[in-house]
Amino acid sequence: MSDRRTPSRTSLPRDLSIIASLVVVVTAGWALFGTPALPDNARNVPLAGEEGRQAAPRLAVADFDSGTEYYDHVLAFHDVEELGFLNPAEAEIFTREGAGASRMTVSSKLPEGRVLVAVVRMADREAALRAADELDELQLSFGLVRRPAQDGVTRAVEVVPDPDSGPGAKATARAHYVHGDLVTRVEFNARSVEHLADFGSLLGKQLKALPADG
Repeated sequence: MSDRRTPSRTSLPRDLSIIASLVVVVTAGWALFGTPALPDNARNVPLAGEEGRQAAPRLAVADFDSGTEYYDHVLAFHDVEELGFLNPAEAEIFTREGAGASRMTVSSKLPEGRVLVAVVRMADREAALRAADELDELQLSFGLVRRPAQDGVTRAVEVVPDPDSGPGAKATARAHYVHGDLVTRVEFNARSVEHLADFGSLLGKQLKALPADG
């Protein structure tokens, strides 16, 4: 006679109950403590908009809708440098203050003009504040003039080209602000001088994605 025992009829429901309890415990753990943080240069970190805000490194850039160009390859500051929209003096300030992980977006088909946003993680918050201040001072040395502060962003400037500057010269506004250890640069190349007034609303979109705290 075989000694092998037949499982009782009650064992299967009990086993299922234990498994269900384990699932509840694990799910609760995720809810309380979250998933492990992703590195700043992780390829699967969402890059823009609300999804970007939820990524562990919060280098969020706004979605400007019309004609937004996705620069998914921009993950570090050297990627920003290679795009060539910073001049050497600006790039040197970023580099000196420890620029690292970066995100960028460009929207060139807006009715108002073209907007460029770069978010760069610096060595620490103090480095971010120094970099933002120096970048702002540099804009003034270039001949741009101060714009009124908006939503806590005081480092805002603009320039209106001379009538004889040629068709390539654009009315331009720039702002630099800090969020934690991040420096955000927002640049707007207006289609006309009148459209410079639209810079405030465009800056506001970026501030909604990543508020200023310095």
